[in-house]
Amino acid sequence: MWQKGLALVTALFLALGISNTVLAAVDTSDMKKALDEELQGSHYDYKKGSVELENAKTFTGEEGNEIIGAIAELDTVRDGIFVTVKREIHFYDATKGEMLSNNDVAQVEGVKEYIDANANNLKQKVVYWLPMLLMLLIIAIPAVILYVVVPRLYSTSDYMNPIYEKNNNPQ
Repeated sequence: MWQKGLALVTALFLALGISNTVLAAVDTSDMKKALDEELQGSHYDYKKGSVELENAKTFTGEEGNEIIGAIAELDTVRDGIFVTVKREIHFYDATKGEMLSNNDVAQVEGVKEYIDANANNLKQKVVYWLPMLLMLLIIAIPAVILYVVVPRLYSTSDYMNPIYEKNNNPQ
């Protein structure tokens, strides 16, 4: 009996935990579109549509406008093989529909605490596997040609040796 009770309590806590995160979510769809457009202009190597927003929080601006702050995770691709994953904090004025810089929101109450709380989440990570794979192929392809293909090519010395030995020709 106590196992059924424990399962019921666990299910109740799980349902309440999920509902709180769903109710507390901030609508960031407009911010995502505006940020995507801004990043295309500011980052020449930005991969279009790769931005994902996390940990969004709303603030009230000096004029009473709604400001949304979020951590944006975006990808940049240079030369088609050098991929970098960046995490940055961006702010969006939902009332005016425009992106804001950190200087624009410096005086807004709670922004400094938000930036300080998320400073450890900001990072930049380079994806190394693709360039390493290409360098490995640069080494592997000539090695395969050298050790597999070249020995199987037509060789005149291998072909002529039996003929010379048969005719007792001096070498």
